[in-house]
Amino acid sequence: MPLAQLPDHDAKLRPQIADSWRRSQLFGVAPDLDPGVVSLADVDAHSRLMVAAGPVLDRLTRQLEGTRFCVLLADRDCRLVFRWFGHRPLQLELENIGVLLGSHFAEGRVGTNALGTPCESRQAVVIHGAEHYAHALKRFSCYGHPIHHPLTGRLDGVLDITGMSDDENPLFRPLVSRAVADIRDVIVEGARAGERRLFLAFQHATQRRSAPVAVLGGDVVFATDACIEQLRPGDPALLRTLLPDVPRRGALTATLAVADGIDVAVTAERVDGTPDGAVFRVCRTTGRSFVPRAEAPRTGRATLITGDPGTGRSTVAGGAGGASGVEVLGAATALRLEPRAWAARFTDLTARPGTTVVVDDVHLLPETFLVPLAAALDDGCPAKLVLTTCPADELPAAAAAVVARCDEAQVLAPLRERPGELPALLSAMIRADRPEWRPRFTGGALAALRGHPWPGNLHELRSVARHVSRLPCTGIVDLAQLPKQYRSTAKARRLGGREAAERNAIVTALRSNAGNKLRAARELGVSRTTLYRRMQALEIAEDCPVL
Repeated sequence: MPLAQLPDHDAKLRPQIADSWRRSQLFGVAPDLDPGVVSLADVDAHSRLMVAAGPVLDRLTRQLEGTRFCVLLADRDCRLVFRWFGHRPLQLELENIGVLLGSHFAEGRVGTNALGTPCESRQAVVIHGAEHYAHALKRFSCYGHPIHHPLTGRLDGVLDITGMSDDENPLFRPLVSRAVADIRDVIVEGARAGERRLFLAFQHATQRRSAPVAVLGGDVVFATDACIEQLRPGDPALLRTLLPDVPRRGALTATLAVADGIDVAVTAERVDGTPDGAVFRVCRTTGRSFVPRAEAPRTGRATLITGDPGTGRSTVAGGAGGASGVEVLGAATALRLEPRAWAARFTDLTARPGTTVVVDDVHLLPETFLVPLAAALDDGCPAKLVLTTCPADELPAAAAAVVARCDEAQVLAPLRERPGELPALLSAMIRADRPEWRPRFTGGALAALRGHPWPGNLHELRSVARHVSRLPCTGIVDLAQLPKQYRSTAKARRLGGREAAERNAIVTALRSNAGNKLRAARELGVSRTTLYRRMQALEIAEDCPVL
C-alpha cells in the first residue's frame, strides 16, 4: 500500500518497527501476503554457522523444553537453516505459514519479522503481535538477534525465539542475546582451530617448496610462490570460485581460465575439520588462442552457427575463413538492397573459390532473400557458406527449412553456461581498449561475475569491460570496482536450477522492456508486487542496466 495509506496505529509504532514497515512498503510487500507460498532452498548442515551454533542451540532448546516457544536460526541470506519447537500446536501454526527449512524470511518477502528485520537493520528486535507487517504473523511474539562474525563484523545469521503473542516474555530478549554471544565465542574458537588446520594442511601439501599449492578457507588464503606465478594475472583468491563445487569426499578436477590464452588445471580436496577449507593443487598451465568459444567452426562446405544474441555468432563465423577472405552479408545489408541486387551480390560472392561467405542473422531475412540461399545450399557453390541464426527453436518456419540444409551445425552456449571463460574474455576486451593494461581481477570480483546470469551475453560483458578499462590503472580490480549491479556474489552462486532460470527470465524481461517494471511484470504474467518481491529475493538490482 502507498505510504500515505499506512494504518492509523502506525503513529504508535516504535521507531524501529515503523522504519521496518516503511521498508516493507518500499519492497512492495502486501500485508495480506500469504507467507505459506514459499521458495525452499537446500540447507547445508555442515556450514560454518551450523557447526558453531550446534552446541549453543542444544543448550537453548533444553532450557525451553516444555514451553510454548520455538527456536529459529536463519543464515545471512535470511534462509531458515534450523528450527526447534517446544509445543506441537505452535509448530503446526508456523508450518501453515511456511516456517520450513530453507524458507526465505527477508523483509522484502514477508515484511517486518524477527528474522528479516535484524538481517536488514543489523540490530536486535522484539516484535509483538500487531507490530508484524503481514497479517499472518500478527498472532506471534518474536525475539530476533543478528549474529555478527566476531572477527570480520559481517552478518552470519539471525537467532530468534518465537511464541504466541499471548505468551510474550521480556526475559527472552537477554536469553537470545546470551545465546548469540555464545555462538560468537564458538565462531572465534572454531576460526582459530580452523586456521590451524588450514596451516597444517598447507605445510603438509608443500613438502616440496616448489609445488604450486594454495589452501583456502573462510577469510584465509595460503599460497606458494609457484602457485601465485601459475595463476597470474589472477590471484590465489580466484580459486575460491571453485570452493562450492569441492565435494565433501573425494577430489574435484577443474580447468580455470585465468587470462586470455592461459588455462590452469586444478585439483582440490577438502581440509578435514573445517567447514569450507580446501587444498588446491595447480597441475599445469596450458596456452590457447582467444576466440569467443572454445572451438571454431569445422570445415564442411555449409556450416550453421546458432546461439542467443551476443554469444559471438558473428565473431566465430568470421573466423571460419582462416587465412582466406571472408565476405559478410547480413540482414542489415538485405534490408538496404532490392532482392535482385542482394541475390546478384550473393551469387557473385559464392562463385569465388576459396572465399568464405558469412550470411549473418538468417532468421531476420525476408523470405524472398532466402530463395538464392536455398539454391546455393542445394546445388553447391565454389565458396564456403557459414550461416548464423538465433537458437533453432526460435527460427521462423521458412528460415528453419533453409538452414536445415547445412552440412554441420554448431551451437554457442550462452555466457552464463561458460563462466570459466570470463577472465580470458574480459582480458581480451579490456586490452582492445587499453593495450598497455593487464588488469588482475580478485577472487571476489570473479566470483560475482561468474554468478551473474549475463542475459546480454558478450554485449553485456563488453559494457563491463569498458567500465573497467576507464578505472585508474592500479592493476587490480576488486568487487567494489565492478558496476553496482554486478557485485552480488553468494546468492547468485547458490541459486538452484529453477531459481537461476527465474532470475534470468526477470532480468531479460526488464531489459526487453527498458527497465519498466509494470511492462516486465505483464510479460512475465505476474503482478508488479510479485515482481518486486522476486527481484528482492533473487538480488536483482533496481537499476538493472538496459543494453
